[in-house]
Amino acid sequence: MALISPASEEVSKTIAVPKKTSKALGTSRSELPVLETFLQMNPEEKFDLEAVNSIDTRALLEQARGDKHVLREVVRTAEALLPRVRAETEDPILVSGILRDKTLDWYRRSPTDRTWTDTVPLRWGGMFHESRVPGGRLSRKLSVRLTGLINQAVEASGAVAFLCAGFSGIFRGSAMMAKMVQFSLGSKRPRLTQQVAQAYLDDLASSPRNGDRPLPLARLSDFARRNGSSEVSMTLAELFTAEGTTLLTVLDPRFHPGVSSLSIRIVSARNQEEGATYDLVQGGARASGSPAAEGAAMDSGSSFPWEREGMTSKDWVVLLRDLGKRKTKLDPPPRDNPRGRESYLVLRELLLAEAAARKAFLTVAWKGRPSGPVLLSQLLSKGHWVPEVDTDSDYLEAELDHIEEALADSKHQEGQWTLGHGWTVVREVAKAERSYRAAAKSGD
Repeated sequence: MALISPASEEVSKTIAVPKKTSKALGTSRSELPVLETFLQMNPEEKFDLEAVNSIDTRALLEQARGDKHVLREVVRTAEALLPRVRAETEDPILVSGILRDKTLDWYRRSPTDRTWTDTVPLRWGGMFHESRVPGGRLSRKLSVRLTGLINQAVEASGAVAFLCAGFSGIFRGSAMMAKMVQFSLGSKRPRLTQQVAQAYLDDLASSPRNGDRPLPLARLSDFARRNGSSEVSMTLAELFTAEGTTLLTVLDPRFHPGVSSLSIRIVSARNQEEGATYDLVQGGARASGSPAAEGAAMDSGSSFPWEREGMTSKDWVVLLRDLGKRKTKLDPPPRDNPRGRESYLVLRELLLAEAAARKAFLTVAWKGRPSGPVLLSQLLSKGHWVPEVDTDSDYLEAELDHIEEALADSKHQEGQWTLGHGWTVVREVAKAERSYRAAAKSGD
């Protein structure tokens, strides 16, 4: 039972499928048995993620069962494919490319493919993460299925056979497989990349394109309701290009001639309990370039604006105005280092510079922490501000300190702050209670 060397790759390609097994499975002469198809795969030139995902592991094991030599080749092939599968389905950059490619398939093929909703959900289900149809089909995650295939092939052959064949240490098909073969991305990988990608893919698989009509991304929206809209929107922003505060470009016609631009539109909920919803739209606000379209792209009260890079003062003005018209509150920025976010600093600078922006902001501002921008706007708008609770003074002063520290030529004096744009703030203490007075040289 000598282990077959990697050099004898052709051997695995010509392994004969037992005739009785093929006959029992009804394999036709015109199509390759699943076993032969699988053994021809490798992680390099013969790698197709969708094809790997479409392999029926149960049928594969049934065809290989009873032949220890074949079972070892199954394990060898699955082990070779597994690291590549994990890389393709976990790295946001690679995931993004796959999702764009599948979106292009949906755009071009689904309108004329009558079998789309019957075949594609099976080919795409479980590619990135587990897919569930309520009361119906369950597709396990692909990497989990491959690991399970290895374990079952080892069990069918017998662990002793693998050890005798030269598999050193704990044989690769054991329960330790998942720990021995890992694709590490570190802590920078967004937590929901695989779940969000699969929900989006399941939406495309279940609904063919209907002309130019938007496609409601029902599964993605449902996932956002259960796991938080801000987390989902942030993950989508890692996968696709942000255009405006709530529009993410999936396909750009500049790179796909003959294809309309396709974007994910984030639509804010009327209240935080409902969560945002998502649609796949053609054309979109970016294509028109009109101010009205740009405003329509900024109709969300979610925390997505805080995650966007390149958020300008103009973007904030449009967003605050539109939220005010819809009587929708702006969600607070994430609490982990909010002042380290470019969009936060741009908004704060706008509040220092424009009275109209402060008024619009206070109309739609969130309640709760972090409270610095809200307290700052109240102080600058009223000119004199008395905190309701003592801790509000601490939050305001932390914000004032951060603003003043950013000014290189600023020299801090206890109880006084120079904020730029002509603003100065002075702390007043009477009967052990603090209050604050703001003045602007420009008369703002």
